[in-house]
Amino acid sequence: MATLSVVIPVYNAEAYLRQCLDSVAEQALPGMEIIIVEDGSRDGSGAICDRYAQKDLRFRVLHRENSGVVSALMTGLTMASGDYVGFVDADDWIEPGYFQRLYDCAVQTGADIVQAERIEERDPPMPLVQARTRVYEGPEAIRELMRVYFTQYLTTPDKRIVTFARWDKLYRRELVRPNLSLLDAQLYLAEDTVFNAAMLPDCKKVVVLSGTPKYHYRILPGSNSHRYDPREMGRLARLRAALVRIAQAKDVDPSLPDLYIGHAVYYRAYTAAVQPGTDRHAAKAQIRTLIDSVPPELLRRYAASRGSAPIQALCAMLQAGAVDPFIWLARKNESRKSPEKA
Repeated sequence: MATLSVVIPVYNAEAYLRQCLDSVAEQALPGMEIIIVEDGSRDGSGAICDRYAQKDLRFRVLHRENSGVVSALMTGLTMASGDYVGFVDADDWIEPGYFQRLYDCAVQTGADIVQAERIEERDPPMPLVQARTRVYEGPEAIRELMRVYFTQYLTTPDKRIVTFARWDKLYRRELVRPNLSLLDAQLYLAEDTVFNAAMLPDCKKVVVLSGTPKYHYRILPGSNSHRYDPREMGRLARLRAALVRIAQAKDVDPSLPDLYIGHAVYYRAYTAAVQPGTDRHAAKAQIRTLIDSVPPELLRRYAASRGSAPIQALCAMLQAGAVDPFIWLARKNESRKSPEKA
């Protein structure tokens, strides 16, 4: 059995894949296995993966037809034999000693999840670091962590404690395997949010580390995580259903997933309204799709969780279906401040 299984889903990542795989190959943790799920790429990614497997026996490559990132992750996790599992996305990279630091912490503390520090590779790069190491242990602490997890939009990124990401964490494999049935292989929006929502309630201890080697998260132009994509909006209802299903299975406060979804609707509607190059008619159509994807009550609950008068006014407009006033106020607001500070 391996000490650690690293799962790397790969799809059309030729431009960045070598940097990713090199950074993983340089990890010196004994007993590490590296599982690549090559998800039907149409570029040269598959051949690159095979070359790494030929020269480094730690690499295992599975080629398959394209089925999406969640399905790829689930496939990789069923192949994993390590005591712990970690992830690296094919367009990201990690610093030397990254997995050794997380693994040592997990073994020494008995943590079910260990989270590292990261750098978001944007212009300029944004380091997201912890001022001190935090330990969450016991039922009450984990319940508080779930509240923090679902409401972290209330703070700026540099002050968030536990992230929505799975790729900056190490997980005990015994924690992950039983919860795979709660994931939705057909979900293509906020997949990592759902992944952690399924895992966190079963934890006995979670450690958020400071001073770790960094995970480098590449912000790609046009990334669905960072700009509005109208093709994704019909999936909000499916995302909510997944989170509600997990909340019911894990006895999590059901208002928390709804607050998160309310934020997702607001943020994406705001982005659609202010996104450069989007005309008013297109923005209106996109925002109406958003409004129709979830119950309006979610926006009221979300607005009530915020102290900002502009956000409350904007949410009231969305809830009432007043799209034209919403776009006007969002664009006026954007000229003065960012949506994070709205």
